[in-house]
Amino acid sequence: MWELEGVDVGYFSKLWVNQAMKKVISIEFFGMQRAVTKTDSIYMPIAENMRVNDALEYVKNQYPKLPLDKGMVLITVNQEMASLDTMLKANDSVLFLPFISGG
Repeated sequence: MWELEGVDVGYFSKLWVNQAMKKVISIEFFGMQRAVTKTDSIYMPIAENMRVNDALEYVKNQYPKLPLDKGMVLITVNQEMASLDTMLKANDSVLFLPFISGG
């Protein structure tokens, strides 16, 4: 194995592979959500059998001032409407779209 100043380069290859294999979803923010979160998206690590509700709870814990109560957002996964029970898989894109009203 190659060595770099006494360090086994194979270690870095294994580290890179482990990082690349992590399962994550992206959660995107819009409008007022961006002002509260100060970002347009975050990544959340996921495990098997995780649902949209788990992502919602994750976001609520990260950003307690973000208004995500039931009836205040439309949920989509990969640009399709979803429910809190929708199963998540690696690389899904979750949006909690805020309802807009006006007159």
